[in-house]
Amino acid sequence: MDNENEFSFEDGMDITATVERFESMLDEKTNLFFDVDEFENLLEFYNSKSNFKKSLIVSKGALEQHPNSASLLVSVAQLYSSIHKPQEALKFLNKAETIEPFNFDLFYTKAGIFSQLRKSEKAIENYKKALNFSEKFEKEDILLQLAFEYENLDKHDESIYYLKKILSANTENETALYELGFCFDVSERMEEGKEYFQSFVDKTPYSYIGWYNLGITYSKLDLFEKAIECYDFAILIKEDFSSAYFNKAHCLNQQKKYEEALEVFNETLKFDTEDALCYHYMAESFEKLEEFEKAISFYKKALTFDEFLADSWYGISACYFEMNRELDALSYVRKAIKLDEFNPEYFYLLGEVQVELGFFTEAIEAFEVVFDLEPENDTVLIDLANTSKKLNNLEDAMNYYVLGVQNQTKNGKLLYNFVGFLLEKGDIINAMFYLDVALRNHYKEKDSLFEAYEEAKYHPQVIDLLEYYKK
Repeated sequence: MDNENEFSFEDGMDITATVERFESMLDEKTNLFFDVDEFENLLEFYNSKSNFKKSLIVSKGALEQHPNSASLLVSVAQLYSSIHKPQEALKFLNKAETIEPFNFDLFYTKAGIFSQLRKSEKAIENYKKALNFSEKFEKEDILLQLAFEYENLDKHDESIYYLKKILSANTENETALYELGFCFDVSERMEEGKEYFQSFVDKTPYSYIGWYNLGITYSKLDLFEKAIECYDFAILIKEDFSSAYFNKAHCLNQQKKYEEALEVFNETLKFDTEDALCYHYMAESFEKLEEFEKAISFYKKALTFDEFLADSWYGISACYFEMNRELDALSYVRKAIKLDEFNPEYFYLLGEVQVELGFFTEAIEAFEVVFDLEPENDTVLIDLANTSKKLNNLEDAMNYYVLGVQNQTKNGKLLYNFVGFLLEKGDIINAMFYLDVALRNHYKEKDSLFEAYEEAKYHPQVIDLLEYYKK
């Protein structure tokens, strides 16, 4: 035998002799008897070598010699599951269940197969059966699997129940802590999450994940100062906790403390030098500081680690647009749209760039997509009307305003822009009607009229109506 066939289990049992006997049987094309334990050891040996061809030969011989061994049927099912033949695996498990209906491994394996098949309800049913026959040391893993399956079904209440059950017995289960924080987040139960994790860190003050999750709940509740305190505690406990640095920096960004945020993002990069999102958010900070060249540099750095990060392509375009480099902006926003063709923000920027380049028809096409994706957008109809005006298409401009007035009744800016359009068009009667509506409902936004049509400042009827509402 060569060294490749040497194999010992953790309990010290050397099965080299069994493997040699099995290999000899194959070479000599004879039939030898192996007991159940020997067959299971052979399966484990060949599986560990990823020699599934031999494993299948073993499984065939095992079931010929021991057709009613439930443990062998389960082992063979696990083999078929590992080679992506779940239906065959289930046949072996169903037979095993008729022989030994109280087998933990049987139900655990069956649950795992149903999970792979994305049949979470059946997976849950079998994990619960496995739980009934499990040893104490096995229960924690099963509870975690149940939590995952309920997450797959978007039943986060049930998932939270099982995760809490795990943590009540083992506060150091990091996976359960992270998953619990995730479930509170996606189910929008942040107040409950805050209370839970506050209680958790009171009992286990050295849990850096507990502090981290508490920070997330405060952040989601827009309590950024408290969130930063929590992240600082997490960092104090675990100095290289890059996620805590990252989230702290993000909170500083939310507070418009961009210089401080950049310092903390740099701390993140000490522990994770290839974090595309970190470079992306650093770029955003530079963009907010109007340091567009630096922003572009960091957006490009993000793309070296994740070329499919559409927001970074968009960010570069936005910076070039601010720098009046519309052709460069056009190139990058098109790349962003290629990666995410359902993002209204990308199409809005595309429309704005096209307007600046004088491509008004193309701009209208882009703004139309924005309206299709986000009909509640409160500025896109104004841009569609204004761009139509640039093409001397006053009928389309009117139609866009009418559409807005009918569907965006709380949009004061649109109303004032419509009034400006009507005044410029010479339709004084309708202009005064809509100005009256606008002033009655959106008086504080009245300057929008003069931004849209400066000559309105000197129109006598406009002045009179303004004086009336000023009283």
